[in-house]
Amino acid sequence: MRIPITLTLLLTMGGLVVAQDQPEDRLSKLEKRVSELEKENADLKRRVEALEKKLGGAPAGPVLWQFELKSDQKGSAHVADVDGDGKPEILFGTYYGDEHLYCVDAATGKLRWKHKSDGGPLDASVAVADLDGDGKPEVLSGDSAYGKLYCLGADGKPKGVFQLPSGTDSPPAVADLDGDGVVEVLAGSMWQRDGDGAVTCFNGKSRVKVWERRFKGCVQSEPVLADLNADGVLDAIITTWRGDRKIHALNGKDGASLWEFETRGNDKSMGMYHGVAISGTGESVTVYAATCEGDVYALDAAGKQRWHKRPGGYLFAPITIADFDGDGRDELALGSSKLHVLNAEDGSEAWSATLATSLDRGCAPVDADGDGDLDVLYFVGCSVIARDGKSGEVTFTFDAPRKGTTYEEISSAPVVADFDGDGTLDVFFVIGEGTSTDDFKGNHGLAMAIRLKGKGSGWPTFRGNLRRTGR
Repeated sequence: MRIPITLTLLLTMGGLVVAQDQPEDRLSKLEKRVSELEKENADLKRRVEALEKKLGGAPAGPVLWQFELKSDQKGSAHVADVDGDGKPEILFGTYYGDEHLYCVDAATGKLRWKHKSDGGPLDASVAVADLDGDGKPEVLSGDSAYGKLYCLGADGKPKGVFQLPSGTDSPPAVADLDGDGVVEVLAGSMWQRDGDGAVTCFNGKSRVKVWERRFKGCVQSEPVLADLNADGVLDAIITTWRGDRKIHALNGKDGASLWEFETRGNDKSMGMYHGVAISGTGESVTVYAATCEGDVYALDAAGKQRWHKRPGGYLFAPITIADFDGDGRDELALGSSKLHVLNAEDGSEAWSATLATSLDRGCAPVDADGDGDLDVLYFVGCSVIARDGKSGEVTFTFDAPRKGTTYEEISSAPVVADFDGDGTLDVFFVIGEGTSTDDFKGNHGLAMAIRLKGKGSGWPTFRGNLRRTGR
């Protein structure tokens, strides 16, 4: 900005100082000065390019950093300080053609380490938690093809595998279910030859299976953990995709059924790809679910229906719960080809917005524009968009660079935190194309972190926390 302003000022001053000169003299002097400024501009440009190269090619504008991959990302990343240096890292998996778990410095994108899968894509969202109680976190990442939930140390070295009965796209949930000081790890898996999927609960330290339940269809969803019967044990809520259309509540200690709720549809219905969302505690717990049939349900802790709405569309994305409008009451953000914000109390619509393409992986409730109020941040197509939580008006947009290929998009869920310690939030994603056809020749990806304008706690992992409650 300095050079154009300087040039304008010189031209103005030139007109005053040389007012008595002949026109030819004035023109010659101005042409000489313009030439000098052009040389200065070129020199300044070379200095900037040299500095960018020294800093690793850091782009200007809202982009914090970026680097290329061989495929895109399907599951969500996790932002956490895995090495204990007080600074966050970002951990994420990639699809066919790349098939690595990456750990990168959140502030710069510098690679800390990466781990290759045994051959399948790493579809499931990543989880970071201290599983063995030694005060150091482990990293969990699921191999979609082989059902291996890899357990890695903070340095990326393998520590073992949680073996699931079949392939998994299920984001693992992690918590001490019964308060004995040992955390459990729960994850779903796809159908086997008999058409049944499963959810498996493991001891986080020993990786021994505690219990397992089978259901018709794929358990693509994340297990959602909440104490539903006030017995001091966290219970698990499971949904199925292309299965029985039911919401299953299981006792966290042994997997025994607490209740089940059947959603509307028929044998051809797709059911629920993602899991439920939870608000409240004890008797005030409410379970919210959105189905691929276009229905939204609110259930009490015993599985009884509180309300049912039909906004319509293929409601693939999970529900996010927050007080988006600041009135002290919760709203639900969900969507398909429309983004819907519903009042959690009765399911009435607060506002909606038509989207360019479908909403697949859900929203993050964060302050994107810096006004101190929550926005609904989401990815649609190749864009990052935020809308004011109260009015639905667009407050932030960023169009990611693209190659223009057919299936190119941002396929994952947003994770948001202060990556570089400047006091404001940033968001991570991968734009690219990831297919399982044509030997993955068209697959590509670009990992990016971009700056937002607001502050706050962010949204560090899929569904906001490792109980995967969506709140």
